[in-house]
Amino acid sequence: MAARQSLGRHIGTVVGNTSPQEFTFFLRQFEAKLGDIVTVSMEVPASEGPAPVIVWGRVVNLERFNPFLPLEAGQELADEGLELVHTVLSTTRDQVQARALVLGYTRPGNLQTLMPLNYPVTPGAEVCLPPADSVQALLTGDEQVNRLRIGTLLGRKDVEVSLKTNAVVARHMAILAMTGGGKTVAARRIIRELLKLRYPLVILDPHGDYLGLWENRAALPTADIKLFYPHIKVRDESRDLIGYLVRQLTQGFTDPQREKYEEAANKVNLSEDGTDVGSFIDAVLAELEPIKSSTRHPGTVPAVMRGLRFVKKQIEAMELSNKRLRQRLPQFPFEEMPDPALEPEKFVRPGQASIVYLGGYDHLTQSTIVALVLKNLFEVRASLKNRIPPLLAVIEEAHNFIPSKGEGQAETPSVEVIRKVITEGRKFGVGLLLISQRPSRLDETTLSQCNTFLIFRLVNPRDQQFVERVMENLSKADANLLPSFGPGQGIVSGQAVRFPLVVQVEYDRDLVSSTIADEDFVAQVSKWENSPEAQTVRQSRAFEEQLEAAEGR
Repeated sequence: MAARQSLGRHIGTVVGNTSPQEFTFFLRQFEAKLGDIVTVSMEVPASEGPAPVIVWGRVVNLERFNPFLPLEAGQELADEGLELVHTVLSTTRDQVQARALVLGYTRPGNLQTLMPLNYPVTPGAEVCLPPADSVQALLTGDEQVNRLRIGTLLGRKDVEVSLKTNAVVARHMAILAMTGGGKTVAARRIIRELLKLRYPLVILDPHGDYLGLWENRAALPTADIKLFYPHIKVRDESRDLIGYLVRQLTQGFTDPQREKYEEAANKVNLSEDGTDVGSFIDAVLAELEPIKSSTRHPGTVPAVMRGLRFVKKQIEAMELSNKRLRQRLPQFPFEEMPDPALEPEKFVRPGQASIVYLGGYDHLTQSTIVALVLKNLFEVRASLKNRIPPLLAVIEEAHNFIPSKGEGQAETPSVEVIRKVITEGRKFGVGLLLISQRPSRLDETTLSQCNTFLIFRLVNPRDQQFVERVMENLSKADANLLPSFGPGQGIVSGQAVRFPLVVQVEYDRDLVSSTIADEDFVAQVSKWENSPEAQTVRQSRAFEEQLEAAEGR
């Protein structure tokens, strides 16, 4: 019989019933933690007879109890207000029972090739805590591929955790967490690693969370950070865009109204680089004005004109809101967004992160912009003309762009585009990184196409249940960890790693914006009280009070 070789320091002993999927062991106190990777040396059946193997497991549950401290004694101590040290009861006989999920087994001397275990773990076998280099060899495997370093194992700071780059950029990834859980921290970490490889990124940013990348561009010496603001233009291939916006922002057109609109819109000449929405609508209104009173249905054309004026007003108001937000950030060099259909090369270049700042636009318009960008970039790649290299699109607040059926998919034009990209993007080198703080509000069909998940703290039961349903390889024990995670602590699972891991994501402090951060509203109130605007308000209020007093007399 072959001799068994232990791997690592002895920390416990297997007890009870075991299976090829999991085992229980008594743990020496303070020798291991939840999430640690452990080993058991044993033998399995083989064609040449019993063969020595090293079984790898991950600790998913810990229970501590003292058999010499019965429940009745604990109640008596509580009732009498006594301390345990003042009794004859034992304080040193605590037992720690651990449960480990089996990850697979390796052969001695070959820690990279992990195979599924097909024989129960041996009761009474030693459980060991393997050294860092052995765990690192197991996590990395024998594949020589590019990897993205995201942090360390939660329980072992000496073991790095990295993701297979191609699994992230080609097979899509989702980062899910409640507010403050660490999703933006993780996204910045992945973005940083990809920019080191000069991989092209398009970041669709509703709130300016990623503007700090430009502010701290010195920390990204191989990257070119571009800041774009959206400016919708009408082109020949998108003449129906205005009609679509009218349908979404108003009650929409009836069939006769749509006929009159299309008749007028098709007469408008468009510039080669596109016509501004306001100018296009003005031109359509000019075409409609002469026939306003000549139609047999006098209400038709005026209704079309009212809808167009409303859309123009809404779009201009949102563009103004976005402009004002940008004016509050004068240090950032925003540029008008290039047309992704006509100028995709300005959007997608090796080493470039193109950040599209969507602040100031409402949900519908943001969704329309996201749809236009992704649709056109995907079509350029799918044309196989090689005009642009492969890319990864980062979609923050993804629940606003691919909502669930109960959250208004019909009013969200980006849903169908994202679905198409996530199902066909792998063939053409267009990947998606979806980021959301409300998983249960996401479209389940779309999210299930992601092949890698990084899940941080989730407390909402609906979000937890949704994640369990979408992630096929998330165990119940892992799901139970989600509410207890701290910032940056989470579970990574899927094709980018060999098996689910409990990780601590590295915090890139040097990429955090010093301008856009958690606002100190208390300080802002104090500052506002001494501002010229506050003085104007006080003077106006005093004047109104004088008028009221005069009228009262």
